[in-house]
Amino acid sequence: MAEENKKIDFYNLTKSELIDLLKNRFNATQFRATQLFEWVYRKRVVDCEAMSNITKELRKELADTFSFEKAVVKERHDSKDGSRKYLLEVSPDVFIECVYIKQLDRITLCVSSQYGCAMGCVFCQTGTMGLKKNLSTGDIIRQVLTIVDDYPDNKILGTNLPVHNIVFMGMGEPLNNYDAVSNAIRILKDTAGFNMGGRKITVSTSGFVPGLEKFAQDDLDVNLAISLSATCDEVRNKIMPINKRYPIKQLIETLHTIPLKNRRKLTISYVLLNGINDTQADMKRLLSLVHGLKVKVNLIPYNENDGLDFQAPPDDTVTAWLDRLVRAGIETTVRWSRGLDIKAACGQLAVKKVN
Repeated sequence: MAEENKKIDFYNLTKSELIDLLKNRFNATQFRATQLFEWVYRKRVVDCEAMSNITKELRKELADTFSFEKAVVKERHDSKDGSRKYLLEVSPDVFIECVYIKQLDRITLCVSSQYGCAMGCVFCQTGTMGLKKNLSTGDIIRQVLTIVDDYPDNKILGTNLPVHNIVFMGMGEPLNNYDAVSNAIRILKDTAGFNMGGRKITVSTSGFVPGLEKFAQDDLDVNLAISLSATCDEVRNKIMPINKRYPIKQLIETLHTIPLKNRRKLTISYVLLNGINDTQADMKRLLSLVHGLKVKVNLIPYNENDGLDFQAPPDDTVTAWLDRLVRAGIETTVRWSRGLDIKAACGQLAVKKVN
């Protein structure tokens, strides 16, 4: 096992990193790196000896160089709506939850980017954990591979995956672990990798401005969702402590710098908390805040959590918000959560105890 630990975690490498490594170590061509990528991600073959179009000598060197460790499934929980929540050990003593979300017209994989979270949003179970560890790129990819292993024959046309969409909306703040998340996205999008289109991948942030600035400068070409959930600093400071460092004005100004390709919009996620952020005044301020931005709004009635003293607003409040935003010309949807019966919904993921 000690010798195995010296090997390089293959799932940590983007294709460009793999190309450089193989060239520097073995004077192998870019073509060989692409072949290896395709064997692992397209054909799901990790036994280097079985990679028949790679020379026997190089196959031996690859086997000695790389490890292909999978996540350990600690628990599976199946919802009556067809969703499935996983508790995974993605690396030794690193535990996360991720969710396979089944809907009528699409299947979404919600992945985690950190073991815990440092943002401390008071309405979120993950925030009660604090941040324990950033996940590596390999830790993120292993979540995806777990779903592949569970649904091996259910491929979506045009991809190598049994899901239509991947969202970084699980445990953690993705933009506070930018390098690992961005490299995982590159693997997901690579045509020799999982071949996911950028429009099928969404990164969600609580408003971590340094990460947003990197995102604005990068060329990841994926969707961006911003969890706003309040329209004034007084309220947002209380429910989302990150606002004390990066207040709403700074956040909105940063969003104006995000380049958007044709027909692409930012998503504003707004968790509706009864009596906290769901007033008529909040609605008017939201309209003012998003003015001039290309956005769509996801209204999320709060998913109640044990030990957290918040409630969802009445349905008529949600309907009033939806109607007002639509009349203002803003594309708006209500995101009714899936997996509530297994605590797999938005804001409910947390690792409390591992057997």
